[in-house]
Amino acid sequence: MAMASNGINPEKGPFERVDACIRDLQDRLERRYKSRRDYRYMIPRAPASKEAAMAGIVGELEGLLPCEELDMRSLTIFALTGISVKKGTPKEARLAYRAVGLLLLTLRDGSPGLLLDVAFPVLANGIQAAHDDDAATLVAAIDGLAAASFAGAGHVEEAMKAIWRVIVPPVRSQSAKLKIQAPKTSPVVLVSALSAWTFLLTTIVSATSTQRKADRNSWSSAAIASLMEILDADDRKVRMAAGEALAACVELNLLTGKHLDALAAKVSDLATESAGKGADNSLLRDQKELFGQIAAFLDHGEPPTTLVRRSRERQDVMKVSTWVRLVQLNFLSKFLGNGFLEHVQGNPLLNEAFSFGRVEGKPLSIQKKGSSMTTNEFLRGLKRDWLWFSKNVFMLEITRFWPQKLLQLGWQ
Repeated sequence: MAMASNGINPEKGPFERVDACIRDLQDRLERRYKSRRDYRYMIPRAPASKEAAMAGIVGELEGLLPCEELDMRSLTIFALTGISVKKGTPKEARLAYRAVGLLLLTLRDGSPGLLLDVAFPVLANGIQAAHDDDAATLVAAIDGLAAASFAGAGHVEEAMKAIWRVIVPPVRSQSAKLKIQAPKTSPVVLVSALSAWTFLLTTIVSATSTQRKADRNSWSSAAIASLMEILDADDRKVRMAAGEALAACVELNLLTGKHLDALAAKVSDLATESAGKGADNSLLRDQKELFGQIAAFLDHGEPPTTLVRRSRERQDVMKVSTWVRLVQLNFLSKFLGNGFLEHVQGNPLLNEAFSFGRVEGKPLSIQKKGSSMTTNEFLRGLKRDWLWFSKNVFMLEITRFWPQKLLQLGWQ
């Protein structure tokens, strides 16, 4: 019988595969909650098998598991991802960052917000703790934080601040007279951080909104100035990420007249730049095309135009023609990966932006999201599959905890 690369039988149903992955990840939890006598008979799993199990969970979440059938599994997966983020190998942690973002994107009706409240401190601290020499882990932490914060509709501005500290590292002061600049962020991390930060920005401020204008003005001027400086980066991908961020900021009415004039001049230069400047001239054509689009937008309001497939059918396409929605599309298509089309088709969270039957959907926003659901209400809403429950060692253990402690397991 054929086996997948992670050792899970692909011929089983998705929840059977998830359960198999959960079992492979539980030995760490079994050692942590040592109250059952049979723990000493458990055979510890090797790190490689844990990485494979977390990869299996990520793969199933990418394929959009029906949230109404996840039930108690959602709590177990949530706890497992927290432990893998804090205690797993670097590869396991990277997969766990991705898994928690995918899980929250999958859940509905206020539950993502409850989970985000618990996970946010660990996710945000993960960005600060990750070292730039482990770029893959730092990128995974940034993307996971951004996806989870959007899905949970909370802590978004806090997440933006955490990500911004990656884009513009704070100056470290050793004395009143001596200031040491933090090391520069690597291009691959900087591109990811710019993409995630801009994505979150577009979800808290719609293109036509006048709300929170005073709050925006308090930080937007400094942010715009830093993004303008990043346009001079040697790496072309970094320049392009900063350019898309600034184009979205223009669309969101965050730039003043002087900034607009300076941006127009810089964009014109980048749209007509000759070969020789920059680390990778293979991207020169892409850079000139992008900044040519931004120049057309600044000069006479011409929007970008991109066609997006919403299903496997070639004819089922949607036109994206705003910078805000293009930024959202770029982030989500990268984060969801192979599961992008499945989520576009079946995830209600994305219907507003990728609705079937519409030529142009609405930008994603957290303004209409949120829930006053309590932990007890969330737990009461879960269906109890007692047959599965009785086989799940970890779930048997956590029944000893008060409901308000239940969600915190794995993330404390």
